Amino acid sequence: MKTIKLFGALLFTMIMSAQSESVINFTYYDIPADKIGKFLQLHKQMADYQLGEERKLRGQYLYRHYYGSGASVLIQDNYASAEDAVNDDEWVHFREKWQAASEEEREKMGAIAQEYISFRNGHWDEMRSVDWERNHKTSEGHNWDSNWIMVIGEYNSSGNYQEMGDAFNEWQTIPQVESGLMMAGGYTWHLYGSGSDLQLYSAYPTMMDFAKSLEFTSDNSEARKKFWSMVQGSHTDQIYVHVGHIQDGKYNPAGPNN
Repeated sequence: MKTIKLFGALLFTMIMSAQSESVINFTYYDIPADKIGKFLQLHKQMADYQLGEERKLRGQYLYRHYYGSGASVLIQDNYASAEDAVNDDEWVHFREKWQAASEEEREKMGAIAQEYISFRNGHWDEMRSVDWERNHKTSEGHNWDSNWIMVIGEYNSSGNYQEMGDAFNEWQTIPQVESGLMMAGGYTWHLYGSGSDLQLYSAYPTMMDFAKSLEFTSDNSEARKKFWSMVQGSHTDQIYVHVGHIQDGKYNPAGPNN
């Protein structure tokens, strides 16, 4: 009972401290490569059952791992606040459709839901804060329905995470966004669960564009020095491929045929 009360107190503190920023809930899946296609198919079917006006979900992006040691599938759920993330009922519309369905339809829904949930074995979650207006930069004219590339860097900070994130944005994100090389980029900071102090993210149209970014030279050497001076310990980088997102209230698989 003491553990439950302590968790409740910590959760309340977390929610109150995050009211001024939006929240991202990341769900990491360890799915064998030969089963990822099936998972994505089930995710689309479940989204058709689960999405609706009563959900608190503001947006969702799915990524498939391409390079590094990270999870094979990453789901990014966007919320207006930590409170919304905690209170979001992903099954509210599934229950509505279940009650209105025939016996045959219920059997189909149950089978899909059961198989989908089975992929959650071994998953883990992390909640992070983000200020989309202040810390996120984006450029125009890109195709967000494509299989664009998401590069994620995990860093711990020896000082103020916001100063560190701002230094990276000034050094890399802003110049690359303004040049059109980077679709969008920015940073998030740790709120709840396991994770790094600072998470840097950069989106590129193609892998070739990401390769070009490795040779990109920024004129802001002071920002580069400041960023690296605040990095504490080792860091990791992961490369993901965007495979789908929610658009106009529906899940939209990425790719030329969707």
